[in-house]
Formats: sequence, C-alpha cells, structure tokens
Amino acid sequence: MPLKTISISLFLLILNSSCFAQKSILIKPFSKAEIAFLDFLTTDTTSNQNFTIFKDNFRFGVSPYLANGISLLKQKHKIYMQLMGSGRVYEIGKKGNNDYQLIRLDSTRFAGSNFGAINGFYKDTLFQIGGIGFWNIRDYFTFFSNKTHEWEVLGSNKRTPVFQGLENGVLFKTEQALGKFYLSHLIAQKDFPKSFVTNDIDSCFAFDFSSKTWETLGALNPEIKEIANKSKDLKTDFGPFILLHKDLELYWINFSANQFGTLSAPKQAEFKEKWLKIYKGQPFQMFQFVLGDYFYLIRIEVDGRLLSEKIALSDADFIQENAKPIYSNNPFILLIKALQPSWPIIENLLIVLIAIYGYRLITKKLKKKSIPLEMQSILYKNFLSSLTIVEKELIQAIYQYQVKREQISIKAINKIIGVLQKDIITQNKTRSDYFLRINQKFKLATREQEALIVKQREQTDKRQYNYNINAVFIAQIEKLNLNNQ
Repeated sequence: MPLKTISISLFLLILNSSCFAQKSILIKPFSKAEIAFLDFLTTDTTSNQNFTIFKDNFRFGVSPYLANGISLLKQKHKIYMQLMGSGRVYEIGKKGNNDYQLIRLDSTRFAGSNFGAINGFYKDTLFQIGGIGFWNIRDYFTFFSNKTHEWEVLGSNKRTPVFQGLENGVLFKTEQALGKFYLSHLIAQKDFPKSFVTNDIDSCFAFDFSSKTWETLGALNPEIKEIANKSKDLKTDFGPFILLHKDLELYWINFSANQFGTLSAPKQAEFKEKWLKIYKGQPFQMFQFVLGDYFYLIRIEVDGRLLSEKIALSDADFIQENAKPIYSNNPFILLIKALQPSWPIIENLLIVLIAIYGYRLITKKLKKKSIPLEMQSILYKNFLSSLTIVEKELIQAIYQYQVKREQISIKAINKIIGVLQKDIITQNKTRSDYFLRINQKFKLATREQEALIVKQREQTDKRQYNYNINAVFIAQIEKLNLNNQ
C-alpha cells in the first residue's frame, strides 16, 4: 500500500511539474515587434480584420510545439488569437502602455487535428472550418461556444475538406450581410488512408449560415489561383472585396458578385511608389491590411520600431469595367474539373470527346427546329415595341458605329443613358442595368438563346470593354426601324 501511494504521488508530481514546464515553454512574453504591431492595431476600435500568421519569429509568445500558425482576429476594439493545431482561444487584453496579457477563453484539451484551419467570425460567433492533422484533412465546421467554452460541431449538408498553407493559396470571405461564407477551392485526399496524396478541387463554394448548406458556384478561374498562390499571406478585406497583390499589382476579388480585377491606375501607381519606399531593404516583419478607409503598408523592425504608409480607398477605386469572372458554370469546364486526375489519360480523353460529340449533336438538332421567317418578323417587332426611347437610341447608336467598323465610346453610352455627370460606380451600374434589360427583353420576345448586345475586352487596354450588336442578329436589327417607332 505505501509503495502504491508513493507511486501515485510521484506520478502526480511529475505530471504537475511537466504542466508548469509546458506552460513556461509554450507561452512566452511578447517581443518588441509584436507589441508594436498590437499597439498599431488597437488604435482602431471600429474595424474587423483576420490575420493568418505562419511566421516562426512572429507568434505572440506561442511556441511552435503548440501550433504551426495562429489566427489573429480583430473584432472592433477586441483582439482574439486562435492557435492552429489546438482548440485554444485567447483574448489579447491591454493592461497599459506596451503591456498585454493573454486571457484564455476555452477549456478544451484537444490538439493535433486542425493545423492550418480557417478561422473567422460570423456576427459574434467564432467559427472554424477544415485543417489538417492525424494524417487527415478535416472537412467540417465547428464554432466556439461562449457557454460551454468548447468547440461544437456545426452541421452542414456536405463535407468540405480544406486547410491553409503557405503554398495552396486558399481564399475565403465571410459576407455578414448575406449570411454566407465563400471558399475558392477544396483540398481533398485521393485515396486516404492508402495514400496521403492530395488533390485540389478547383470549384468555388458558398456556405449559407441560415440553412447550413453548401452550394457549388462553378469552376474556379485559373488566374485566381495564380494570384492567390503568389500573394501568400498578403490578403485583407475591404467591404465585400478581398484585396491582395501579385508582382506589385493590386487585385480585388468579390465572390458575391463573381468578379475580380485590378485597382484603378492612380492607386496602382501610389501603391508601387509607397511599397518601394517603405520596403527598401529587408524588414524584420511586413504586413499589408485595411483599417477603416485606408490600406496600410507596415514595416516592423526587430527592436519594435514601426513605420507605416497608407493609401486612401473608396468604392470608385474598384473598377468594374475590367472585371473577370471568378468562377464559370460552363458545362465542359465543370466536366473537366470533375474528372479525377488519378484516372488514366486515355479514359479522360474519351470522356471529353464523347461530351463534345454529344453537345454538337444536340446543337445540330436544335438548329433544325428554327423559327419560320414570318413568325421571326413578328417576334422582332414585339421586341421593338417593348423598348423604351432610351433603349432604342442606345441600340441604334451601337449599330451605327458598328456598321462603320468603329467602336462606340463609354462616354457616348453614358451620355445616352443620362449618367455622364454621375460618379463611376453609378455609371457602371446603370450601364450594366440597361444592357441587362435589353438582353432580357430580346430573349423573351424573340425566343433567341444568345444575347443581343455583347461586350468584348479592348485589345489595347484590357481594363476597358467594347459593346457591339451580336453578329448573329445584325441582319434582323438592320430591318428594324428604330428611329420611327
């Protein structure tokens, strides 16, 4: 009996000692550079930002033995830290000038299954998706309960395996107003547990927090992945946009509008100038992020000196004319994306050839069922009568320029629709609305599948679009008397 008591006592003593040793090893005081960064963030009390940090020498006291990275989440005047690779959640509290403390909020003990997880806030709730650990990629949502101080499972209609890494370029965005979470692509394991090989599922997805359902939006544009891979951790939110850069060029991404593009030329020039100014020579740490209406470029030295440059932002800086789609619903692209790379190349090729043949066969049959000329004339007249005076004038102007083999200018279009003196955002939206209404009326009235007015990117200036009458319908539009209706 004494021997058993001594053994238990020794075990408890060793366990207690190891816990104290672990605490001292895993959580260390903040460095001067980390304090300088927190001092800068806490000057703002209204903005929200999410920082994913995989830096070995910038971890806010967290040992690499505990986490491979941290999520630093700024919610207005509060800053939270979630340790990737564990369930630990801390609030970073400010005790005074240059003095911070970690306040642990959770009571979890799990570790090892969520390295590289994605953390974020939806309203006032901290949620987490994905991560990797125990040789497996996590594929579900959890949320941190302020009642239980534990991570609870948030159910959904399907699994979504994903994790963040320095090389995989995963993009994500929470749209509070829409109640949605957007994800650029997934990362799945091909044949787990037989193999640890992973495969990117290059389709965009959206999760609806109210219905707890995932929706597949379409096949990811390869350009997005290239930009995200080169951007690394230089990503930040500005309203509905994700702002990031590749090769000193600023890009924006708007998942809810299915668009991405570059910032206006003046902002690009200002960004390059200030980047080269502040990052001349290698800094100890560098960050780029938005607070309020400013995009900040931060340089931090090892001794805690912090230098910053800022660029004012507004909605007008996010040009819509040069926008490209983030994802596509083209059936052939979706088919190719769905094909498993592990399948033999010949099988993949055969499937693609069969799909192309089937599409051509169906198209050919549909073309045979063409509308008679007499009926077509009536339908086009119905379309003409459905147009407003401004819509007729717009179609006529585009047609007249086109027959002269010239391009109508954006200024001319804006003048016709009455927005020449408006701001750029209003011009872009009004112009888009007019063309959308014309094309909708055209399709409904004529039963045609293609749009009447199409836009094409300007060859000499990729930021601009040209608007033309679809070549398929030029002859029919020529017969319509737009001026005298």
